Amino acid sequence: MNQFSVLALKEWREVVRSFKWLWIPIVFILLGIMEPVITYFLPQILESAGNMPEDAVFQLPDMTPEQIFLSTLGQYQFIGMLVVAFAFSGLIARERKNGTAAFLYVRPLSYPSYVLSKWAVSSVVLIGSFILGISASAYYIMLLFGEFSFTNFLGLVGVYSLWIVLAISLTLLMSALFTPGIATALSLFLIVFFPMIDGLIFRYWPYTPWKLANYAGMIMVGEASTSDVVWTIAIAVLLIAVCVTLSILISKRRAASVTI
Repeated sequence: MNQFSVLALKEWREVVRSFKWLWIPIVFILLGIMEPVITYFLPQILESAGNMPEDAVFQLPDMTPEQIFLSTLGQYQFIGMLVVAFAFSGLIARERKNGTAAFLYVRPLSYPSYVLSKWAVSSVVLIGSFILGISASAYYIMLLFGEFSFTNFLGLVGVYSLWIVLAISLTLLMSALFTPGIATALSLFLIVFFPMIDGLIFRYWPYTPWKLANYAGMIMVGEASTSDVVWTIAIAVLLIAVCVTLSILISKRRAASVTI
């Protein structure tokens, strides 16, 4: 087995040992199910809450399947990205801090394999969890609100999956650069809060990679500009490559400073 396979197996064992293979999919599935179910039964929930005037009438606007998908993406964009930051910001930093990395660094180590194994396994876990969650959401949306375009749904899944890969790439870079605490804080800023800032500051520049989540929703409702999406995807892929490359170079450079 080559180094990448060995290191990827090591990372997968860590995923199994920490139960990330179980609790992350559960969180994403719950996020996917909650929005359509709660929205559908909201009038009954409000009526059963009590403490309302007897003549009160709950007249909520009819929601389309596409609007429910947008609301579901909002849940992933906040809570889902919190999961990414807290679960994966210590991928490199924590090993460097507790000395685990030293046992790898003292051996002939391929640093690209070391970083790419972490990046690949984390991406697989997160994308798999997202697909399970958004598929569960799609099932309940179709059941409760009606049919939707399957082609647009596939576009949503593809573009948002790329956003997840970008998020884990940024998190990996922060982990390579800083201690676990700082890496977590900066990861939260970059993947949870900066997309909000991007929507305000770079509102009229449509190609920032932080707009991928928005474009995923726009594809679902059929309002996305093809050229804007293509250019944003291209820049996002380039940024992912830069983040991974920098993570490799920084890990190699800091190997000598690791203590057991």
